[in-house]
Amino acid sequence: MAKVTIHVGSHKTGTTLLQSVLANNRAALEERGVYYPETYRFMGDKRSTAISTNAQFEVPKALGVYGTQEREDLARFRAHLLEVAPNYSQIILSAETFYRMLPSKANLNAKEAEIAANTRGLRSVVFERLAEFLDGFDAEILVYFRRPDSFAESMYTEGIVNGKSTRSFDEFQNFQKFRFDYGAQIATFKQFFPVRSYVYEDKSQGGLIDNMFADLGIGPVFAQDTAMARRSVPKPAALWLRRCKLAPKITKRGFNQRKLFAYLPEHRGYFGGEERYGFWPSIAERDAFTAKALRNAPALSFPPAPRDLPQQCEWSQKDHKTAEAAFREWRAQQRDWIKDRRKNRIKPFMIEQGPLD
Repeated sequence: MAKVTIHVGSHKTGTTLLQSVLANNRAALEERGVYYPETYRFMGDKRSTAISTNAQFEVPKALGVYGTQEREDLARFRAHLLEVAPNYSQIILSAETFYRMLPSKANLNAKEAEIAANTRGLRSVVFERLAEFLDGFDAEILVYFRRPDSFAESMYTEGIVNGKSTRSFDEFQNFQKFRFDYGAQIATFKQFFPVRSYVYEDKSQGGLIDNMFADLGIGPVFAQDTAMARRSVPKPAALWLRRCKLAPKITKRGFNQRKLFAYLPEHRGYFGGEERYGFWPSIAERDAFTAKALRNAPALSFPPAPRDLPQQCEWSQKDHKTAEAAFREWRAQQRDWIKDRRKNRIKPFMIEQGPLD
């Protein structure tokens, strides 16, 4: 029976790039005895984008919703894994939504409802379902953690740029606090699976994907698709996008066009240029947050945070008007290029092909 490695992220630790490399080399992986399944073929057959099929997002989503259709999909996928498992030495499942998935309270059975009185209990429900799904397999959890203060800033930016959030940074810290309690996360995983946890900053030294491949034990790394590496917009740009989200007439298309504008490096001058910015208002608050995140995870050792804070990230009405005017001028000039990207479903962060001169 093949060993199953469940890579749960976390977010902002090179997960998207790793998934891209694995997905783009499925045939070569199979030659090494490694299976990286396309779960959409067994769970709804709803292929949406190339990125969505790079990971197995359908699995944690189904475990969270757990309605009749989702249970049927999971049973179908489990039957497939049981069928192919003798042909491989390892099966890899990777989806950062494992790290944050909470179950729908509408589909809890009596036992689950009893243990789901708090967030940790809710998280346990998801992983108990996962353990049942993988019953009979030799399964383990693989997780990478980023230094908490850096993780919070990066996730805040990500939530605004690619999520639905319009929260302030202070409000964000109180949203789904379990994401930042590393010890509680590990304890939840360990209830059901062996866990291997690593520090993202350590793995970034000497080649992140090379080190991840070594951790997975699947041989030398393949050619990397750098287009799938998750770039970050400048922090002031995140505040611009947040304000745009709050505007009553902003459309999804208009917001995505602004995201593309923010990702393009030639526009950094509108968002502070090379100046370093941060969201932490003080060293004391930053360090208190870090200490709380690590209070139950003494084995995790991160590089120390900088001794000084970067400039506080702010976004004035003047900044907003300047960025909006520049965006509209750029959009008018690049209308055909923007339309072509949308037609070909190219994500805003994929910017190897720059705009026309």
